[in-house]
Amino acid sequence: MDKRSVVLSQVIGGSLNTIADEMSATVTRTARSPVFNEAHDFTTAIFEMNGLKSRLVAQSPGCTLHLYAVAMAVDRAIDAFKHDLQPGDVLLASDPYNGGTHIPDLVVVTPVFRDRKPVLFPAVRAHMGDVGGPVAGGYNPHARDVWQDGLVMPPVKIVERGERRTEMLDLLVANNRIAHWIEGDLASMIGACEMAGRRIEALLDRYGLDTVRDAIQANVDYSERRVRAEIASWPDGEYVGETFVDHDYQGQRDVRVVCKATVKGSDLTLDFTGSDPQTKGFINSPIANTLSFIFIALTTCCDEDIPINEGCMAPVTCIIPEGTVINPTRPAPVGTCTCSAGAEVTEAVLLALGRCAPERVGVNAHKMPLAFSYGSYDDGRMWVFLNFIGFTGGAGAAYETDGWGLYPPLMTGVILPSIEMTEIQYPSRVLKHEYVADMTGAGRWRGAPGLETVTQHLVPSLSSVMMEGVRHTAKGFAGGEHGAPNRVFLVESAAADAIDVPEYAFMHALPPGGMLRTVRGGGGGWGPAIERDPDAVREDVLDGYVTRDGALADYGVVLDAALELDRAATERERARRVAA
Repeated sequence: MDKRSVVLSQVIGGSLNTIADEMSATVTRTARSPVFNEAHDFTTAIFEMNGLKSRLVAQSPGCTLHLYAVAMAVDRAIDAFKHDLQPGDVLLASDPYNGGTHIPDLVVVTPVFRDRKPVLFPAVRAHMGDVGGPVAGGYNPHARDVWQDGLVMPPVKIVERGERRTEMLDLLVANNRIAHWIEGDLASMIGACEMAGRRIEALLDRYGLDTVRDAIQANVDYSERRVRAEIASWPDGEYVGETFVDHDYQGQRDVRVVCKATVKGSDLTLDFTGSDPQTKGFINSPIANTLSFIFIALTTCCDEDIPINEGCMAPVTCIIPEGTVINPTRPAPVGTCTCSAGAEVTEAVLLALGRCAPERVGVNAHKMPLAFSYGSYDDGRMWVFLNFIGFTGGAGAAYETDGWGLYPPLMTGVILPSIEMTEIQYPSRVLKHEYVADMTGAGRWRGAPGLETVTQHLVPSLSSVMMEGVRHTAKGFAGGEHGAPNRVFLVESAAADAIDVPEYAFMHALPPGGMLRTVRGGGGGWGPAIERDPDAVREDVLDGYVTRDGALADYGVVLDAALELDRAATERERARRVAA
């Protein structure tokens, strides 16, 4: 490829990514739901029609776990309307067994035509605050089938040739408890796709379809070469990693997810044979969701400057047996799949790759307890509080990097909602949101500290809690310690005893002033804790992440009463531990 072509491919690739960024900004600035305009729980991307399948060619940083799953949803939507797809159409889908993840994640996609053929597809996948079904918010631990998760939407047209199909939009709104939000949220998703369609048409007008396709292919090929070079640097062999989901909310415990990674040259095969069968409870991960979590695992092991597109997955072959907890058959419930068992897919892959590329793994921690509430405003309208502030925490360490931030990479792009805006939009108060000392996974590089959050609802509310990461906590890598367990408490009043939730609570009534107290365990460490720089341990103590006693217990670092480092005593203590 000559220099001009190289530059042009970067310009066009950058233009497509910029369009995806503008889609993201459009949704953020026009949506009504705090899930969108505050927490940013959505992803925007652009796909190319390549033969009979779509492929990811551009994306904006969003909720990472959505990203690769959108490709299968776009394929299913295209397939459903392949003989009736027109300019100005906008498609919507939310079927876990037809390219979806869990039902709250709606996909909106529109085709961009050139020479009377659809060539590019801007798409938005977003988590809706409610999706009908028997339980507000779409998380139903009592679900026995997918229909009890929420309203299943196969691919449908919600805009046809530029005209809104009001009957379809009315159907969605009528089956939603927070219609005053969903109307605006859907409009923001449709508007983002339509805006992107105009930008893409202008790009095609400027450069021509053939040039744009060549640029896309060049960028996809470049990403593939870079990922293959990464895989080729790992020693050939077979490497196994396994992890467990605590339970499925209906009696099954320690649900196994196992991955055998086979490295052969620049090819990588990930075989999940041996993972447990699908469960009665709603932790099952549909195939699109599982592939998305595999995509996350692989891309976090590669250089961050590699463009994120279809080329990243080209070197990977996935074997995921049907009927397992990570490739269930209809109608198994899947409501919490984006938390578990999806996150365990990423974890199992990283644990396997950690045996051949330890300096490339880490930072994954998604053992996320879900604690959400709902009630009514004074005017009778419902509110659903998904408690993104309480989900924060749990980012693990990686080579040369302590765990940082409030969300692990699985949630990259999700933003900590403004506490002030949360208190305006909900009848709630956030009384506490702070790190907890001695809840990091110790290591040569430590995980992010645990977090305690106390949220009070000022009106009567119903709260459900779904616990994960209690027995099987966030994993450490390369000899690092695991993170601390999660805990969630329901507190009915300041004078009442806190109710410790062991596995789950379902629609627990809280009076006005009732509180949710969430203690999110910290992320796992990387490398043996005894190898951590003593000065870094002292800094953690000064920052309040680790106590003086914790420095001694976890790291063998001795600090005096003034928190000054006693180097001689530290060397003796560490030598004693090594000898022991």
